[in-house]
Amino acid sequence: MRQELLIDDIPGECRVALLEDGAVVEVDIDRNSQHSLIGNIYWGRADSVVPSLQAAFITLNNGPQAFLSVRDSQALYPDGSHKRPPRLETFIHEGQWVLVQVTKDSVSDKGPRVTASPSLAGRFLVYQPLRAGISISSRIQNDDERSRLEQAMQEVVDKVDCDGGFIVRTVANGADLDVLTHEAEQLANAWQEAYIPAPTGGDPVCIYEDLPPRLRALRDWAMPEVDHIRVHGHELHAAVKNYIDQQMPDLSDRIEVYTGAELLFEEYGVEAAIDEALEVRLELPTRGWVSIEQTEALTAVDVNSGGFRREGNREDVALKSNLAAVPIIARQLRLRDIGGQVVIDFINMHEQENRQAVADAMEEAMATDKAPHQIMGWSRLGLMEITRRRTRRSLPDLLAGQRQTREGRVRSVPSTGLDILRLATLETECTPTGTIRIAAHPAVVKWLNNGPLVDLTTQTSRAMEAKADDDMAVDEFDLYADAPNAE
Repeated sequence: MRQELLIDDIPGECRVALLEDGAVVEVDIDRNSQHSLIGNIYWGRADSVVPSLQAAFITLNNGPQAFLSVRDSQALYPDGSHKRPPRLETFIHEGQWVLVQVTKDSVSDKGPRVTASPSLAGRFLVYQPLRAGISISSRIQNDDERSRLEQAMQEVVDKVDCDGGFIVRTVANGADLDVLTHEAEQLANAWQEAYIPAPTGGDPVCIYEDLPPRLRALRDWAMPEVDHIRVHGHELHAAVKNYIDQQMPDLSDRIEVYTGAELLFEEYGVEAAIDEALEVRLELPTRGWVSIEQTEALTAVDVNSGGFRREGNREDVALKSNLAAVPIIARQLRLRDIGGQVVIDFINMHEQENRQAVADAMEEAMATDKAPHQIMGWSRLGLMEITRRRTRRSLPDLLAGQRQTREGRVRSVPSTGLDILRLATLETECTPTGTIRIAAHPAVVKWLNNGPLVDLTTQTSRAMEAKADDDMAVDEFDLYADAPNAE
C-alpha cells in the first residue's frame, strides 16, 4: 500500500492528511482557537468528587472541568488494591492536587477526559513514569519479534536510569537496541525535566505540553511505510526536515516541499474529501447511495440500492449494493473520525452466507483503521453494530456550524475564514503585486477583520481588503488580486 503524508500549516491552523493508494483516509486539523490538549500533563485540582459516578471533576485551567474515572485512577490506588478497584472517594478528596494527563479533548458540552497514569510518547516507545513493566503492541504479531523486543527492552531498562515502564509501539518492529535505548533516555530525561512536585496552593499548572501539531503528526503518522511527506512552503519544510533529521533520519529522503500552482490539499484531492465528509448522502458505483447521520447518541448509516434495485435477482442486488457500500462506509468512519456507537442498516439479505460475506468485507475494510474499534456483528433487527473510539472532535463537528441543508452541514465562519487566508496566501505567491480583494458573508468579513487579515497583511507585506456581501452564504466567497494602477 502506497502512503503519503501531507502537511499544510498557516497561522491559526495546522492540517495533516494521510493518503493510502491516492485515497484520503484521515485528516487531522488543529486550530489555535480549539487547540488540542491531548498529551498535556497537569497538576489539576479535584474540585468535585461524585461517589455515585465513581468519578472526580478536575480543574485544569480556565476551560471546562476534566473527567477522571476510577478506572483511569489506577496510579492513585492504595497499595494492594489494584486487582479490585477501591471506591474513588477513599483516595481522592475535594481540593486534592492530582497529576493527570488529557486523553480526550472536550466534545460539545463535555469536558476533556484525563488519566492519572501519564505517559510520554516517542516514535518507538511510550514511557509510563508511574507504571512499571513492559508491554508490546498487539499489532506486532510475530512471536519471534515479540520475544526479541521483550529481551531488548529488558536491556534498555537496565541501561536507562529511570523508574516506570514502557510500551513498545508498532513502528518499533525491527528497531535495534541502540535506537530503543536512545529514545528511552530521551523520554526519561524529558520527564525528569518536566516533573515538579504538587503545588501547595494557587492555580492548576501544566507541567508538560505535547509536540506542536506539525511535529506530533510526524511522530504519530510518519511510519516507515510512508513513501512521501509533502509540506507546503519552504519555512514549514525547514522546520519539518529539522525534526525528521533528528528523530527519524530514515525518512529524511522522503520529505519534499510542495511548490505547485494549486493549494497542496486541492492538488491531492483532500479538499474534495473534506467537502465529502460534510455531506449526508454519498453515491455508490451501483447507482445506490449511503446516507450518514450523526446524532448525540449514535451514528446511523443507511444503504439504499437506488435505481440498481430494478435489475437482477433481489438477493444478488442487495449483496452487490452492500459490498459496494462497505469500503465507502469504512473510509468515512475513519475520515470523519466518527466515534461511539455506529449502526448500519444494510439492504436486507435473507441468506446467512451473504450476511457473513458483508461482515467479512467490513472486517477487512476496517483492518487499517488504527482507532480502537469492534465490529459487533448483526443485531436481531438485522442491523450491523460497530463501536469506534476517537479522542478528538469529529471532522464535521470541527468544520461545520449548526446550519445544515438537505445535502449536509455548512462550513462555519472560522472554517470559511481560514480557507480565505489559505487562498490569499497562494494569491500573493502567484501575483506579486496588487491589492488582494475579498468578498464574503458579513460574519466572515467581521472574523477576518478581527485580526487574521491584519496578521496576514503584515506577514506577506501585501495590501488586503475584505468587503461584506449580504447575498453570499457563510461558506461562499470571492477572492482576486487587483492589477496595480498604471502611472
